[in-house]
Amino acid sequence: MQTSCPECRTTFRVSQEQLGLRRGLVRCGSCNAVFNAYDTLLPELENPPASVTEEAEAPAQESLPFAPAAFEPAETPPADLQAAYREAGIDLAAGMVAYAEAAEAVEAERPEAWPQAVTEPEPEPLRSLDESPDAILLSELPTRQVRARLPWWQTVLYLFGTLLLLLVLLGQAAYFLRAELAAAVPEARPLLEGACDALGCDVPLPRQLTRQAIVSSSLEHDPEQKSRVSLTFLLANRTGQTQAWPHVILTLSDVREAPVAQKAFAPDMYLPRTVSPRAGFPARSEQEARVELDVGNLEAASYVLAVAYP
Repeated sequence: MQTSCPECRTTFRVSQEQLGLRRGLVRCGSCNAVFNAYDTLLPELENPPASVTEEAEAPAQESLPFAPAAFEPAETPPADLQAAYREAGIDLAAGMVAYAEAAEAVEAERPEAWPQAVTEPEPEPLRSLDESPDAILLSELPTRQVRARLPWWQTVLYLFGTLLLLLVLLGQAAYFLRAELAAAVPEARPLLEGACDALGCDVPLPRQLTRQAIVSSSLEHDPEQKSRVSLTFLLANRTGQTQAWPHVILTLSDVREAPVAQKAFAPDMYLPRTVSPRAGFPARSEQEARVELDVGNLEAASYVLAVAYP
């Protein structure tokens, strides 16, 4: 059997046993392309008989008006054929002489001009698996190439670069999430504050106080001035770490519990002067605050206190 490489058109001779080893997969020994030999099988070519070759070459000469093979010495026809020519009025001798002279004149004029028989180039011999083991490799198909191991110094350099990038990533996460990290891990706050002192930043205090931080409150009118009221409330930090001071929001409502006024008090508005808002609300502590207000002509029947962070 014969097969042809679809990439470089190289023809190989293979056997059924060889193709059965890899279900027809072979590799070309010329261009190393892998293909299925069953898909490119060629029909078997037999040597044509000698008579066919002669008949194919003969028309090149017979088509000529005066073929070189016709310029052979003329033989005298048999006696009975000569008698038949004479009865028909044909001068056989004169015709043979004239034919010979014309043939000699044509051959002498341009003997090299006669076309030669065209011969096709001989096909290249078929390559066989038995001739060269590298022609087609049935047992070694392409596999993934294994990268060579890097030198030790390159490996150390890559590890060092990876570790450095990891540290930079962790540093960025700690910088942008420092408030959440300090709230989740209070023990890390001193370390974060020390790093922020060097970077010129601060670590915000946790903001976890809710409405339950208001333990008690009261709103009293001044007996002498109806428009003057005094708001007193007690804040408590029940958490285990220092909290940021919240804003306290006062909402006044009428008899139908519809809001008629609302005001928010920042920490520096309700804390005593002896307490610094930046220091934060200490853990497990309480703080009483008092605020004086002028409500004017508002007729408030009730009030509500809440805490919020801006």
